[in-house]
Amino acid sequence: MDMLKALVPVEMTLASNVALRYLCQKAEMLGIGLQPIHVEEPDHKPHSSETGWIRKSWESGLKQAGLEEVQRILQNERLECFVMPNPIVRVGSREEEILSELRLGGHDLFVEGEVANFNTNEFRKRLRSKLYRQMPCPALIVRNMIYSNHIAITLDEKTDMNHLADTFCHLFADKKIDLDICAYAMDDLNQSPHPEELLSEAKEIMTKRGFKPLKTFSLLGSPESAAKSLHDYGMLVVNINRKSNRKSPLTEVLGLASNPILFCW
Repeated sequence: MDMLKALVPVEMTLASNVALRYLCQKAEMLGIGLQPIHVEEPDHKPHSSETGWIRKSWESGLKQAGLEEVQRILQNERLECFVMPNPIVRVGSREEEILSELRLGGHDLFVEGEVANFNTNEFRKRLRSKLYRQMPCPALIVRNMIYSNHIAITLDEKTDMNHLADTFCHLFADKKIDLDICAYAMDDLNQSPHPEELLSEAKEIMTKRGFKPLKTFSLLGSPESAAKSLHDYGMLVVNINRKSNRKSPLTEVLGLASNPILFCW
């Protein structure tokens, strides 16, 4: 199978550094290479109000400065994984430029870091952003360096399990994965379908695709207690409806979790 491509914003931030190191550490498990992208936003820089060649020269200088910044960051990180030799550097809106590259570049995964603040409103705001609503590939949000390769598919009654499984298999094809499946609900009363039914269906789907889970379990209780129970996993894998504006108990759990989260939408 050809190497998959992950588009990764490279910036002078702690979140960016954590995402780079985590993804590089998981590169072999995912069979993936890193494609760095850096966006210089003119509105955030002191700039000339001129137009024409003066403006173009200023933007060209901005792009060159961005390229040098990316090269310095990558050299300092000394990443021991495959990084595409030509970083993509753009000038414009970060959200628009990344979305454009994701649509045209044929990337298999988008990865970015996020400083864990356990603010569920900020988490939902990110998921409702234009970038996350419209990106054409899965997204991995990295909040922490967790070295474990043990993965937990975390689902609720609204999870599209077949779609999640298709995306998961594309990313992890032919890889040996330690996998658990967890069904979350606030309680198991009046749940339709019941968490045990969700687990049975999910186990059957993943086993048919060659990923037999080591264990399945239901997780009941508050989002806070559920997030703590999942904290040892090296990655949570979920499928959520990104078109919906409604809060859900599962997104509350994800907003409070410190794990890297892979969104298979």
